Amino acid sequence: MPPDQPWVIGETAPWSVAWTGESVFGLQRSTDFPGYLEVFQEEKPGVGHPVFAANHASRNKRGMFAHLCHVCGEPTKSWDRWLFPLQTGGMIDLDDGQRRYGCNVPPVHKACAERAQRLCPHLSRLYAQPVRFPKDDEGRMVPRFDVQPGMEALARSLPTGQPIVLSCYRLHGPRFSKLVQKLMESADSATQG
Repeated sequence: MPPDQPWVIGETAPWSVAWTGESVFGLQRSTDFPGYLEVFQEEKPGVGHPVFAANHASRNKRGMFAHLCHVCGEPTKSWDRWLFPLQTGGMIDLDDGQRRYGCNVPPVHKACAERAQRLCPHLSRLYAQPVRFPKDDEGRMVPRFDVQPGMEALARSLPTGQPIVLSCYRLHGPRFSKLVQKLMESADSATQG
């Protein structure tokens, strides 16, 4: 983006991305995952420049739990809630042999999805199509204790000997997971053929 054009949250920068001015982290008791400590991040959206490769730890988690739009930050309604499953999250092998789709990015409104497809280099690729969020099975929220890209320095500063929630994802049910698996296979076939 040219330097004379400012970043606008919800228009040219997603609501849940981190900004260079949000570099302070801390620990707090988790209300979403009782019994654990979790990382929180200072909130100064719009300060500095957006870091598109890193979601803001606190906003992203809040968006995941409350179905707030990844792009604009406003609540999504059950009839206007979409995901980009081929670009966010992935298939997870469970202990019982099942494979489920796990999504690590909040949903989006249809209009926000269309705006993101036009503006985001990551989503403007072939096969980045929004898929309606499943109404009949929201799945369940799962804490992540593993270090995500961009959190390496933070992870080195955390106390050892206890699991600390660094992020989370939504583990979807079997029906939606099968749909996502088929979409992945179709995309793979199309790119190989």
